[in-house]
This record gives sequence, structure tokens and C-alpha cells, in this order.
Amino acid sequence: MSTTLTLPGTTTLTLPRSATSTLQHSKRRLAFLTALALALATFLTGAIDAKPAGATTTEASVTALLNGARSAHGVPRLTVRSDLIAVARAQANRMASQNRLYHNPNLVRDVRNFRWVGENVGYGPSVALVHNAFMNSPAHKANILDRDYTEVGVGAVTRNGRVWIAQVFRRPLHVTATSAFRTMRYGSHGSRVAMLQRRLGVRATGYFGRVTRAKVRAFQRRHGLPATGVVGAQTWRRLGF
Repeated sequence: MSTTLTLPGTTTLTLPRSATSTLQHSKRRLAFLTALALALATFLTGAIDAKPAGATTTEASVTALLNGARSAHGVPRLTVRSDLIAVARAQANRMASQNRLYHNPNLVRDVRNFRWVGENVGYGPSVALVHNAFMNSPAHKANILDRDYTEVGVGAVTRNGRVWIAQVFRRPLHVTATSAFRTMRYGSHGSRVAMLQRRLGVRATGYFGRVTRAKVRAFQRRHGLPATGVVGAQTWRRLGF
């Protein structure tokens, strides 16, 4: 069987200073495809995570595959944000209603507080096939594995046997300091450790042990931070919190 792809490539958009007083070097990465007839190997990565707040079961499946792909490539998992789910779901609904694949023309208006923002859109007979198509397309895969993105929202709508999917990616411009910035090290435990482990792609046990420390050190080395294995404010910020 043949594979039908419609790929506009990757677009970089620099917003004028009038758009925001502090936003610089903004990039808007857009990629879409039609995944109708695919002869691709099954690519299922890991079990489905607990359903993100506000997400449907289908959306949670898309997010789990996306984050599974990031973990498999050594990239920190993305945090799911409800405002991005709303933007992505609205676009998926528009595409399904019009039976037409296209990017959200108002993406940079609909998404707030971003330094970088991007979008993947696609449709096909199943979540797994659309994910496979994304991962076999350089532009879509680049969005999914981009280390600059720290947050995601997925919208998925099933209509007449097709699942329409929109993935909205973001790195926030402003990060609000919270108790997440509490220093963590070997021996720490609790829900904040589990949150850290999920971001690093480690099994979320809630205990900061040897495996978590090794992952922290590897992350710090990749991002030019002192590889202490201790998670302080600098490491929290680089993780996207």
C-alpha cells in the first residue's frame, strides 16, 4: 500500500517586537500529514500513562505514545497543560467538522505565554498509525523530539472512522517559581520527586535513588550544567518548570 503525505516542512517565525515586549527568537514549527494508507511497522512505546487531567482516553493514548518516543530517544517527557489541550482539541474539532487537514491559523494568538510554540496535525484510521506516520516524517518527528519544548496539549476527535489529531507544543516564556524549586538530591522522596522522574523519563517511584541521580547527572551534562546529581533552581528551570 502507498503512503500519502502532505508536508509543508518546518517554518520559523520571528514575531515583531510589538507582538510582545520580551519575546525574542520565537519559533513556530508546523507540520501536517494525511495518514490514510500506511504500510508501517507497529510502533507502540510503553504503557499508557495515567490520563492527564481534562484529557480523553484517546488523547491520553496519543500523549503516552509521544512521551514514550521522547523517553526512548533520551529526551525529557513533556508536561501536559490543560490550556494547550483546549487549543489542540478545538483545532481537531475544526478539522473533523470540515473534513479538512490544516494548521490553526491563530496558533500564536490562541497559545499564551510561549517562547517557542509548534503544532503537528494529522488524521488516520487509528492513533497508532498516525503516531507511526509522525515518527516517520522528519518535520513531525523534529517537533515531537525537540528538547526546547517542555509542554504539550493533545486534541483528538474521532469522526466517521477517522481520528483527527492536533499536538500543540510550547516552551513557556515566563515560569512561575513554585515549591518545585526546592532542592532535591539522593534520598529525597515524595510527589515532587515523582514529578521530576516523569520529566526525566524515569519510573515515577517517588524516591530519589541511584537511577534518578544518574539521569539527573546525564541531563545536567547535556545542558551544560554542573553534573552534581542535585536538582536545584538551575536544573528545575532547564527542565522547564
